[in-house]
Amino acid sequence: MESGVVLDETVATDPRVVELVAEQEAEVMARYDETDPGPGASPDSPAVLVVADDRPVGCVLVSFTPDFAEIKRMYVAPAARGRGLSRLLLERAERIAAARGARVLRLETGLAQPEAMALYRRSGYSPIPCYGYWKDDPDVRCYEKELTA
Repeated sequence: MESGVVLDETVATDPRVVELVAEQEAEVMARYDETDPGPGASPDSPAVLVVADDRPVGCVLVSFTPDFAEIKRMYVAPAARGRGLSRLLLERAERIAAARGARVLRLETGLAQPEAMALYRRSGYSPIPCYGYWKDDPDVRCYEKELTA
């Protein structure tokens, strides 16, 4: 991990996470010309905050169903992109999900986020039929990865 970067495990209601999620939702809604960010994570969902140079610059939230874990939000602020922080967040989310017994980690993204789709493919995620809130949206793409204990 690069110098000055810390991963802090917390929960979805952490004010630093709440602020970053609001930024993520605004960016995604603008990319898709949407007004509905869709369902977020539950308040007690685990979250990982990436702090670079003493400033929160990214986060990931993981939620759980009986059948799989799901990344509900993942974000790195534009000024902090290109440093591999998304990969660090994704790897930590995978470890959290596996540690809680999940065998599969899923996520939803979309055509207006080609950099996210590339990250997921490079990280071993496979395309799956869409599910959940956005399953009928033609711009949505869903992925999953089998986790090892």
